[in-house]
Amino acid sequence: MRAGTLSASPGNGSFTAGQEITLRGSIGAGGRRTVHLQSNLGRSGDVWRDVAGARTRTTAGGRFTLRVPAHSSHIVYRVVSGSRRTSTWTSDAVHQEVVLTARGSAVAGQPLTLVADTSAMPLLVGRALTLQQRVGASWTSLASSAVGSDGTGSFTVTPSATGPAVYRVRQEDFDQGVGHVGWFPSYPVYVDVRRTARERPSTRVAAPAPEPVLRRSAPHQSTAAGSLRWGKQLYDFDWEFGESLSDRAAVGTRRRGSWTDASDGTGRIAMRNGAMQLSSNSEGAGRAGSQGSLAAMLQGGAAQAYGRWETRLMPMVQAGGSTDYVLKAELIPLADAATGCDARAITLVEARPSTSGITIGARAATGQAWSRTLPVTTNQSFHAYAVDVTPRRITWFVDGKAVGRVTDPAAISGQSMTVRISMQASGTAPMRTTRTLVDWVRSYPAGTGQRTRGGTRLTPGTHTATC
Repeated sequence: MRAGTLSASPGNGSFTAGQEITLRGSIGAGGRRTVHLQSNLGRSGDVWRDVAGARTRTTAGGRFTLRVPAHSSHIVYRVVSGSRRTSTWTSDAVHQEVVLTARGSAVAGQPLTLVADTSAMPLLVGRALTLQQRVGASWTSLASSAVGSDGTGSFTVTPSATGPAVYRVRQEDFDQGVGHVGWFPSYPVYVDVRRTARERPSTRVAAPAPEPVLRRSAPHQSTAAGSLRWGKQLYDFDWEFGESLSDRAAVGTRRRGSWTDASDGTGRIAMRNGAMQLSSNSEGAGRAGSQGSLAAMLQGGAAQAYGRWETRLMPMVQAGGSTDYVLKAELIPLADAATGCDARAITLVEARPSTSGITIGARAATGQAWSRTLPVTTNQSFHAYAVDVTPRRITWFVDGKAVGRVTDPAAISGQSMTVRISMQASGTAPMRTTRTLVDWVRSYPAGTGQRTRGGTRLTPGTHTATC
């Protein structure tokens, strides 16, 4: 029996997540037969699983060709047919990156050139680029360009007013073959627009440098959905194939919806290594700390008044700054989503990552509140946080275990809820530069699986509604 073979084109170092890769090889025997692709994450105890839709027929000589989108994470592939299998090939996608810099001085009423550099990632010639300017906490598009053969694209704008102007560039969706590379933003760049070229800048803002690859080791971790057999998800955002914030959930019975990003400081929200990453600043500039808050909100999805929600996430505190961000994963009524009001929020987790401990809780529009603090370490540690909302009870879970409950009817708004994940700054002092990896976000219907039991009663209290 001949040994089966497997190779890929382009090879490692030459593709990014979501980009089409071609797998070729031999099953090790002649004759036409059906083969299918399998994968695992290369961890101890992992089992091989079929890759959906990745099957084909061999030639008479036993050779095959498969085209698939590149996985976001370090992943191992093989091709099988019955008892025959090929050698393995390990995929290691290069993460997307783009750095925006301003060339020369910025003077009101005069042209300013900004250059987007994508050289830290595989070259995608012709990929659309969009220059955006921040207005409030959202972004307005100003100009378009495209990635050239040198990996850069440039824009010319004319600032109309003096003072700080904040820009970013978006690499837009790139579709080719079976591949889909979702849009990806740069970090915000602050430009001090002056009255004249001779006027000294009021501030100096360093251009952000590409950040290092963060290897994420998703643990074999208990979840409430698994422990209580909640069944098939309404949606499962897991960002495994280079999706953007705008792309719908990869799995689920109601896969509608997309995420919006809001930032009023130095941070960005983007996909890296198969996770949604809220990052308060770039690696280089972040050593001096970070400014402003970030929030990702699910819009237009499978919102429901009653059901289950679960997410797994991990904050990582880096160098710089003196004050912790407040990390929150919450359910917000759709009616309050436009304003971001949290007066009727259900909090899956609230944490200051440098300090041990998390808070879970709920708020009512009446000013009532319920909370409990748990001794959970969050910094550099993944945990799964979940909540089950019924007309009579809210139950909280951490890593599959019930840790809290509320049965007061005032805590249950009866409103359709959506998910918001945020890192909230306080004051004007530099914040501790922090990155939060959101491994996945899932929702399940009410009434499936085992009955929810247990959980310590949360302590009642009050809150001051500010919205």
